[in-house]
Amino acid sequence: MHKSTQVLPERLKKSTAAVVLDTSEQVPPDTKQAFSQKTLEKRARAKFITNIVAFPLSKLRSPLEKAYKLTERCSSQLTETPGKLVGLYCGCRWCLVCSRIRTARLITGYMPAIENMGEKWFLTLSRPNIAAALLEAEIQYYLTTAQLIQRHLREKRKLKYSSLRKIECTYNAEANTYHPHFHFIFDDFQAADLFLQEWLRRNPTALLNKGNQLKKADNNSCMELFKYFTKVVSKTKTTKIPGGGARSDYHIHLAALDTMFVAMRGVRTFQPCGVIKAVSEEIEPEQALESGRAEVNFHKWMGHDWVNETTQQVLTGYVPAPGIQDIPKHLVYPPGVAVEVLPELTPFYVDKSTGEVVPNEQAQLARNHPGFAKVYPLPPIERQRLCCTLPATPEADVQAQKFPEQLLLVVSPAAHSQLLLFSV
Repeated sequence: MHKSTQVLPERLKKSTAAVVLDTSEQVPPDTKQAFSQKTLEKRARAKFITNIVAFPLSKLRSPLEKAYKLTERCSSQLTETPGKLVGLYCGCRWCLVCSRIRTARLITGYMPAIENMGEKWFLTLSRPNIAAALLEAEIQYYLTTAQLIQRHLREKRKLKYSSLRKIECTYNAEANTYHPHFHFIFDDFQAADLFLQEWLRRNPTALLNKGNQLKKADNNSCMELFKYFTKVVSKTKTTKIPGGGARSDYHIHLAALDTMFVAMRGVRTFQPCGVIKAVSEEIEPEQALESGRAEVNFHKWMGHDWVNETTQQVLTGYVPAPGIQDIPKHLVYPPGVAVEVLPELTPFYVDKSTGEVVPNEQAQLARNHPGFAKVYPLPPIERQRLCCTLPATPEADVQAQKFPEQLLLVVSPAAHSQLLLFSV
């Protein structure tokens, strides 16, 4: 079974060595830190979005339930040493953080061989959409048929060629059907064309259209091969906006995503042929990301950023845009499944002298000001564990530094002049 989908808690145990995947060695020294900071912000964004989707997926009682829960802990703690940030990663296909790492590895491994091809042909193969219950068997049919055609071309037709195959799957929300399909890159037109004709001969219901076509490719179009194996978002029909323009809404169908992820267990997304060497789709559980800083710190994921466990300062400064914050509104749950909202851990700020909460629009100014205390709200169920009540003083802020290991801090709705500490 594919390791990236059969993930157990042991996968997050430390490995013997960290692998640096996000490197900036070619970046001039004066811009390396800015480069690393931008990379960190992108990783924070990917982590934030992944948690929004993985949390409700873990509530579906799926065969992948443990793996979905593992994704919530992916890169949740980062250890900073001079020049590096080391964390433990889940390696799951639905994790945007790990998918970005995996995509970078695949591009690095396969693109040199593709660029060296004398000519490039992009082949797409598919069959009519099918229902969820048939998806796993349909994917196996695709893989088996592709192997048979490849053997036919190489053994019966005596063709010598190289190719790279990728299998993808999308979901049609309107018809509630699934569309697995192949993308190939060939270095020979005759081999690609015969592969297409043989596919159509074996699949009479497949039509010679955009779902089954052969076209000339270049290095840029070949990069399309490395996008994620399934689209998380399903767009609805475009609607016209009064006064001009158009808008297309989107939905994230949780049951459909789970169906595709389960069906793809044990399946290699990429398969090379000919002189192209296979590149592992696995990523090491422990990864190192360049920080561009000479510091030693420990950071823990809180809400939408990693927070320094000693200073309580955020690592990247990433703040989700309104459109990103609205993603939970677009989640579509299966019938009978309760809506599961990821606990909100976005911090707010309190004036230490008055206990007043800083308005959201002024939070940026209070972030690093010594006169304000950073406060993390608690999920409602945790607010029953009242530990003690303290005045809103600098001493209270010192006790709050124990967060998140022993204490959580919240402002009392009844008396903003006090800070309440809750045990965890």
